[in-house]
Amino acid sequence: MSLVGACSAFTYADDVRWNFSVTPIYSQKTDLDAGGQVSSDMILASLGATTAIDRNQRIGFNLNMNRQEWNFDGAKAWGGKTPFGDFNRVVLTVPYSYATSAGWIYSFSPGVEFSAEEGADRSESINYGFTAFAAHQFSPALMLGLGVGAWDGPIEHKVFPFLVVNWKVTDRLTLKNPNVAGPAGPAGLELAWNVAPKWTLSAGGTWREVEIRLSDTNPIASHGSVENRTVPLFVSADYAVSSSTSLKFYAGAAMNGQFIINDNNGNEVSKEKYATMPFLALTLSGQF
Repeated sequence: MSLVGACSAFTYADDVRWNFSVTPIYSQKTDLDAGGQVSSDMILASLGATTAIDRNQRIGFNLNMNRQEWNFDGAKAWGGKTPFGDFNRVVLTVPYSYATSAGWIYSFSPGVEFSAEEGADRSESINYGFTAFAAHQFSPALMLGLGVGAWDGPIEHKVFPFLVVNWKVTDRLTLKNPNVAGPAGPAGLELAWNVAPKWTLSAGGTWREVEIRLSDTNPIASHGSVENRTVPLFVSADYAVSSSTSLKFYAGAAMNGQFIINDNNGNEVSKEKYATMPFLALTLSGQF
């Protein structure tokens, strides 16, 4: 469910709207800056629901799950060692939204996150934070807003701004935020072109920064963390299977990739860049 989707839910009264998505992502092997190669496969899934409190207020929940498998081959930056293994990440948020008769929409979503390499201490891998935004419906075709997220990561505190947008440029062209469980994540921008009744073509991207707690047996930084910073760009084709279900085919690349490994005191242990990593993905999403 997109940020804009959370706002458009106000068009329903006294209902419960469920949404889901599943996205496998397959990445090609790419070069590490100091030598060696890396690749990854990922699966994203989300389940959420919202319901009306009254005509102005909605509340719900969003559960996002992420499993990422990393494969390293001859990584010279770490003496040929595997710097980290597979990750699991689960984020549960409780979004609350309030809409005014003047066209303003306010949203606050507190949440809890579990993000860890396999074998990491579970108590060290739980983080808390929130996202919030204010948006205004300037016209039936244009909604704009600003938001901020603040999360207590495994080692560092993260604060980041983002833009909320839903602009129907023409009858067939829309600028909006991407799907939460897609390759780009929710805080980027996506330009969508409705080329046929069942087909929509899109292009977009965002900046992503994910920090994961490392295990106590990690060979580089026991009990530390790894940050993966990248800029995913994509093109996609969305096919409406039915009025409530769609399939979205992605092709893209993770640009400017970088791993930063920190020890358990937040001190940087190593930093390694990786070349552009092409990826393919497929999202099945729907509402019920």
